[in-house]
Amino acid sequence: MARTSTKTSKTATLPKRATTELPNSLADGSATLKSFRQSDPEDAGFSFTRYWYDGPGLRSGVTSWVMAKIEPGSDPVFGKAAKTELLIPPDAPSIYASLPFLLEHFDKELPPYERHAMVQVKIALPPDEPWHAGYERVREYARAHFANRFPVILVGHVPSTAGLNGYGNHLHCIVLSRPLTINGLQGACHRLCSDKGYAEALAAWRAWRAAEESAA
Repeated sequence: MARTSTKTSKTATLPKRATTELPNSLADGSATLKSFRQSDPEDAGFSFTRYWYDGPGLRSGVTSWVMAKIEPGSDPVFGKAAKTELLIPPDAPSIYASLPFLLEHFDKELPPYERHAMVQVKIALPPDEPWHAGYERVREYARAHFANRFPVILVGHVPSTAGLNGYGNHLHCIVLSRPLTINGLQGACHRLCSDKGYAEALAAWRAWRAAEESAA
């Protein structure tokens, strides 16, 4: 893939890709990260996917999954996302503006009784405008709807800059399941990772677009 409301957002330094393969002796006893995707035919460019751990045992964590979005290819130039950014709530401790720190602590400190890991909103960017304009639009939506409470990792993919045809530009909004407050990461939010979370995210996106069109 090509290199591709809160008061503040902070941009993180990206970590190196983490290795999360489990030893063969432990793999059979590990939990599986499963997903469920929802979308609306009327909003074909919007999808909402939940991720949760199924089964007891060791968890590989979300770090490698996130890094696979940031670096989806092996090419040192063209294998990276066009843009990546970390948004955190304005009252969150500044140390969480470091993506490696955030992911490490999220993976280490998610209690075993909490199954919800994250949600991902994927939004297609309009093909008739520069990709950065669509990115800013989705970024403001993510700040207003998610990043007032949760850590949000934005990953913009612009395949055309790597010479790939037939792949539309799009933005991934990866929302970790645990609210982030002045006291650090809290318990997983079950509402975010549910049908209600999907319905609220879609309604907020539609309202955001409607307001933008009215102001135009």
